[in-house]
Amino acid sequence: MLSEFIASTDPTLATLAGTSWFILVLVYIRYLVSWKTRSRGLPPPPGPRPLPIIGNRLDWPKANQWATFRDLGMKYGDRLGSPKAISEFLDRKSANTSDRPPSAVSDLIGLDINFSGDKRTFWQHFHPGALPAYQQTQRHAAHRFLRRLLEKPLKLREHIRFAFTTAIVKVLFDIDVSDENDEIMDIVEAALAWTGEVLMSGKYLVEVLPVLKYVPPWIPGATLQRLSVYYRYTIARLKDVPYGRAKVALARGEGADCVVGKLIRKMIGERDGRPTSEEEDIIKNVATVSLEGTLCLHYMFSTVQTVFVAMSRYPEVQKKAQAELDAVLGPNRLPEFSDTSSLVYVNVVIKEALRWQVVVPFSLPHMTTEHDVFRGYFIPAGTVIMPNVSACMHDPNIYEDPYEFRPELFIHNGKLDFSGAPDPASFVFGFGRRICPGRYFAENGLFINVASVLHVFDISPPVDDQGNVIDIVPQVTDGLLCYPVDCRCTIQPRSAEARVLIQAAQRVG
Repeated sequence: MLSEFIASTDPTLATLAGTSWFILVLVYIRYLVSWKTRSRGLPPPPGPRPLPIIGNRLDWPKANQWATFRDLGMKYGDRLGSPKAISEFLDRKSANTSDRPPSAVSDLIGLDINFSGDKRTFWQHFHPGALPAYQQTQRHAAHRFLRRLLEKPLKLREHIRFAFTTAIVKVLFDIDVSDENDEIMDIVEAALAWTGEVLMSGKYLVEVLPVLKYVPPWIPGATLQRLSVYYRYTIARLKDVPYGRAKVALARGEGADCVVGKLIRKMIGERDGRPTSEEEDIIKNVATVSLEGTLCLHYMFSTVQTVFVAMSRYPEVQKKAQAELDAVLGPNRLPEFSDTSSLVYVNVVIKEALRWQVVVPFSLPHMTTEHDVFRGYFIPAGTVIMPNVSACMHDPNIYEDPYEFRPELFIHNGKLDFSGAPDPASFVFGFGRRICPGRYFAENGLFINVASVLHVFDISPPVDDQGNVIDIVPQVTDGLLCYPVDCRCTIQPRSAEARVLIQAAQRVG
C-alpha cells in the first residue's frame, strides 16, 4: 500500500523506496548466509529472543538475578547451566573463554588497569608456596579482630573490614593501619564502593547504549558521568597513595620484604636509579588489583559475615566446630595455620559458608574470542558468558537441602570428601584463566579468622532492648556482588579463660 501511494504521487520516490527495500532484503539474506556459514547450520543456545543491536540486555532482571536466570534455564533447557557444563566450557576451553567483555562503565570511570599483563607478576607473590611469608601478618590481624570484637561486638561489619584490609595493606606495602579513620582505610573503602558500581550490571543505561558515555556531565540525567569524576579520583588515590608511602619507606631502608618493596628492588635489579614509569605502572597495577580488583577482600568480608549469620541460626553446627577446636587446641592457645589439616569441621564450615551465600553469584563475566561449538550449539565470538554459580550451589540434585547450612555435606568418615558434593571453592572463585588469583590468600584469611573466632566466642541471635530474640532471616543483597543483608548477632566470650586468651594474644601479637 505504501509503495502504491508513493508511485501514484512521485515516480522518483517509488524507485527509491523499491531500491531501499531491495537493499534491505539483500543485507538480510547476506546476514543469514553469513550466519549459516559461521555456525555450520548449528543453532545458538536457546533463550529469550534478542532485540536488534542491544540483544538481551533489557532482559537482565533488576532483582534476584540468579534465581531468575535459573528459572529461565529450566524453561529453555539448562544444557549450559549445570556445574559439569560450566566447568567443561570455562575450564577445558579456557583458551577461548577467558577474555573479558568491554565495559562502558569501566571506561567512563577510568578503570584502565590491564591486569592481564601483570597476572604473572601477581602470581609470583600469591601462589600457595609464597603464602607462608604472610601468615604472621594474617594471624596478627585475626588477633586484633578478636580484641575489637571483645571490646565493641556491635560493630561486627566494621571489625571484619578492618581485619582483612589491614592484613593485605601490611603484606603489600608494609603499612600499619592504626584505626578505621586511617587514610588508607578511607581509600580502600572508596575503592570497594566503585567496584560495586562496576559490577552492578544493568544499573546504568550506558551499558545498553555505550555511546552515552560521551554525554557531558552537565546534561540532566547524566548521573554516572558526574560520579565518574569522583571515581577517577578514588582510583588515582588507590594507585598512588599506598605506593608512594611504600616507596618512601624503601628509600629509608624499610619495607624491603613487602610485595611492593620486593617488586621495586627486583625491577631496578643491580642498576642504580629508580624504576621506569612503565615499571612503576606494573607495580601499582599489581598492588591495586591485590587490594581490590581480584575481589579477594570482598570474598573475605562477605563470607565471614555469613559465618556469623550461620552460627547464630545453627547452634548445633557451632558446638561441633567448638568441640573440634577444644580437642585439637585445648584451652590455652589460639589456632595456628599448622592446625588447618586437623580442623576438618572448621574447614567445612567455611566451605559451606561459601556455598550457602555466594559472594559473586555469576562469577565475573567471560567472553569468547573465537567461534566455538559446545554440546551441539554454536557460540559466536564475542559471546558474553556469565556462569550462574549461585544456581549451581543451590541445586537440590547436587546439594541436599541447599538452603540449609549443612557442613556435613563435605565430610565422610571424618575427612574432607567432595565426591558427593563438589567443592564450592572450585566454583565461587571463578574459572579457567580467570580464577581469582588471590584465592589462596583469601582462604588462609578465612581459616585463621573463623577458627579463632569460634574458639573464643559464642555467637547467638541478637536481642532487642527488652531481651527478646530477633529473628534474622538469611538474605543477601542483589547484584553481581552480594553481602548478607543483616548479620546482627550476639557475640560473647565462651569463658573467662577465653577472654584472657584474647587479651594475651593481642599483647603478644
